[in-house]
Amino acid sequence: MELPQRHNPWSALPIAAGIAWIVAGAGWGLLFTGLPGALLVAGGVSLLLTPGDDRQIRMMAVGGALGTLLGLFFWAFGDGAFIAALLSAASFVLAGREGLRLMASGDGIPAPPQELATYARAALDEALLGYFTGTASVPSGQDAAECVDALKAQRDAIRRLGFDRDVSELHPAPDAPEHVEWQPRTVMGRDFRALHFESDFVANPEIPGADHYMAYERNRQTAAWVFEHDDGDRPWLLCVHGYRMGHPLLDFSLFPPQVLHEKYGLNLLMPVLPLHGPRRAGRRTGDQFLDGDLRDLFHAECQALWDLRRHLAWLRARGARRIGALGFSLGGYNVALLSQFEQLDFVVAGIPVPDLADVLWPNLPEIHQRYFRSQGIDNALLGDVLAPVSPLARPCALPNGRRFVFGGLADRLVVPAEVARLAAHWNVDPTWYPGGHVTFRGSGVATRTLRAAMEAADWSQA
Repeated sequence: MELPQRHNPWSALPIAAGIAWIVAGAGWGLLFTGLPGALLVAGGVSLLLTPGDDRQIRMMAVGGALGTLLGLFFWAFGDGAFIAALLSAASFVLAGREGLRLMASGDGIPAPPQELATYARAALDEALLGYFTGTASVPSGQDAAECVDALKAQRDAIRRLGFDRDVSELHPAPDAPEHVEWQPRTVMGRDFRALHFESDFVANPEIPGADHYMAYERNRQTAAWVFEHDDGDRPWLLCVHGYRMGHPLLDFSLFPPQVLHEKYGLNLLMPVLPLHGPRRAGRRTGDQFLDGDLRDLFHAECQALWDLRRHLAWLRARGARRIGALGFSLGGYNVALLSQFEQLDFVVAGIPVPDLADVLWPNLPEIHQRYFRSQGIDNALLGDVLAPVSPLARPCALPNGRRFVFGGLADRLVVPAEVARLAAHWNVDPTWYPGGHVTFRGSGVATRTLRAAMEAADWSQA
């Protein structure tokens, strides 16, 4: 982290960009230019007067991204809109640079390259964070008070039941489903099968919030996307998606069938995490998992582990002998959690979230943090609640040569120091790439790490 500044002279850039959009859209055009203009001005003024706040940088990144996209239609707003679009693009890159300046470095972690391309990649992360935090449902009013009581009650129940020391009774091994449903589907010209069966997960009734969580009816049935070869005993790759994904189009962008299924000759099983995709509880995929009522998160992670193990039981009941796991972001968290309980050929945790409490707490609005702290709730208590479903709480069950971690040096969603925590817990050296969270696919790191894992497991490639 660089030395602090009282005022940031670069703040003039987003301020100018915001004013340019407001002027360009004078009249009816403000319906289109008002939002990016306001975000850029607000972000720039905050950067000038109160530098060092992550939230202002995220809003500036969102405004810069919107303003740049709006520039594709600049002819509708007059000549000044072209200049506004250029200033927006520069402000977008500036947001990435400022975000990296605020990021603390860890021992042994290389510094990200100081170049425009790296700043732009970091800015994409900042914009995504701005979208996540700006549209998240956060308990407010009486709901916040109920959330405080629920979290305290969950922590007390976990301690009383001994789940902070031994989780064997909390996470029993599920049986393979007896009845499954297959649905042939085609997305973007690729044929696959959708697999569904009853989860049969039951939230522990002694942990507060169980009834509330079990009321999500669509979440009771699992969903998964399956690519399976007709010939031979092929290895199976369990692919676990990230937050707010769980739709075939999104999941196939993370786990490209043309590479994994066709080129490498693997069978693919892509389970949908609880409360995502067709299992969602809100309007958007992922609602109520990392936002909304915080008492749901503990039970959602218990079910995520149960469902992944139930999918493994289904594979093994069909005769699968070679199974590896690959997960990205929230999926990295869940494959790391899974590796504590299941013997796999390998596990690859890409850009993994290692500690959900440390990710959630800093992204709560400041007024909520103050209220929660005044009521005795902080990230340490949230960490106590989530410890029974944390990949940092227990050792990995796989031998050292079968566990792999990679992360981005310019990642603003899961910063390098967080990736290094999981790698240290696993006693492995992480693989680094110079980009951000959103842009890891262009770096080739996922392919290289997966190939190394396959070689370690002695998987033959097609």
